[in-house]
Amino acid sequence: MLFSQIAFYVLAAVAVASALGVVLNRNAVYSMLSLIVNLLSLALFFLSLGGLFIATIQVLIYAGAVMVLFLFVVTMLTPGGQAQQGEDPLRWQWGAAVGMGVILIGALAWAGFSGAISHDAKTAGVSSLSHAMQAFGGNTEAFGMALFHGYAFPFEMTGLLLVAAALGAVALGRRPDSADTADE
Repeated sequence: MLFSQIAFYVLAAVAVASALGVVLNRNAVYSMLSLIVNLLSLALFFLSLGGLFIATIQVLIYAGAVMVLFLFVVTMLTPGGQAQQGEDPLRWQWGAAVGMGVILIGALAWAGFSGAISHDAKTAGVSSLSHAMQAFGGNTEAFGMALFHGYAFPFEMTGLLLVAAALGAVALGRRPDSADTADE
């Protein structure tokens, strides 16, 4: 009982301090990082109450995906953020990106030619979700089994589409620097 009370008060102090950090920080990036800490402390509150699923979703969706997206947008739209000139400091990432792209295309080609995609499509019939619900009792495990076994290919294609949309947003939102304007 004493440990849970101490943990509650520590989490409460962290939550209040990070909430104040969200409101009082003048820098938008620091404010968003404080919001991430606040969302993580909220997830720990849910975990202490026995809500493992809602704590996991809190971390994955809010503290993970949504806040990373917000940080991405804020850093992309910050004025003066693209003021660097000269050689690209992240040139090594091009090689890594090409390598990962080759691995992705190879994995998709292997999945297509080996029949794994067609097997998943046959498994993902009209009633596969209802069969999974009956087999696992209608809980989140049933949804996970149906999503990652029966609907694996559409799930992966959705992820690929979201990555392409993010890259398109970066390309469209890129400000021309002085080297780009000098060429025109």
